[in-house]
Amino acid sequence: MFKTFFVASFLEQQASLSQLLHESHIKVDFYFLLALASFITTLGMITDDVGVTVGGIFIAPLLLPLLSLAMGIVTMSALAIGRATRIILKSSALIFGVSLITAFLFSNNVVGSEILLRIKPDLIMLLIAFASGVAVAYSWVKQDLSAALPGVAVSVSLLPPLAAAAIGVVMLNRIVVAGALTMFMMNLAATVVGAILVFSLYGFARLQREEEEKIAEEKYEEKIQHDALVQVAKMKARKKAKVITETNFL
Repeated sequence: MFKTFFVASFLEQQASLSQLLHESHIKVDFYFLLALASFITTLGMITDDVGVTVGGIFIAPLLLPLLSLAMGIVTMSALAIGRATRIILKSSALIFGVSLITAFLFSNNVVGSEILLRIKPDLIMLLIAFASGVAVAYSWVKQDLSAALPGVAVSVSLLPPLAAAAIGVVMLNRIVVAGALTMFMMNLAATVVGAILVFSLYGFARLQREEEEKIAEEKYEEKIQHDALVQVAKMKARKKAKVITETNFL
């Protein structure tokens, strides 16, 4: 029964992988929403307002980079792992930076309950993060299910601790910084492990070649777009230089 439950055809695996790689191709919109989510969440934690904090968490698009990392580990693709790791590092830096600026501008130097919840790592929080990873990966494989709500649980595990760490830096509070960063790292690892478990049970390990081919295609398309933009910029520069030359000649 257990083996029957975790079954996906090769075509279903390819569809899930293709969709994951396509949607995890990060654009400006991703970072814009992440910055807004960080700003709102940090304000909620500073004002100790759980409603505002949750509101920020709801718009944080943290799901796809973590699933991409888990998939890369399962397929043992260094290319995929590197791609996902870069996105996660950039995302973490953006969250921390926005939260740091927000805390610097609005912090009241009070460690409220919203901050306290994110500086005390424990087994319960670890299990929540692990279960969130399992839920989002399972929802992703099952195309008829939505991964949006489980994705919120992932954001709950990751965004507030990193925001709390930034607040702690502004407050010069080592305990807050250390506790929040520890919780962030633990939750990040637990979420990825949960997703790895599901992807492994569904047999995605055999898709390394397909994954790397799609990533290579993505890079090639990016190069073509970049070269096209460079050519357009050069043409505009030449046209502008020609106009200036003709104007000076007259």
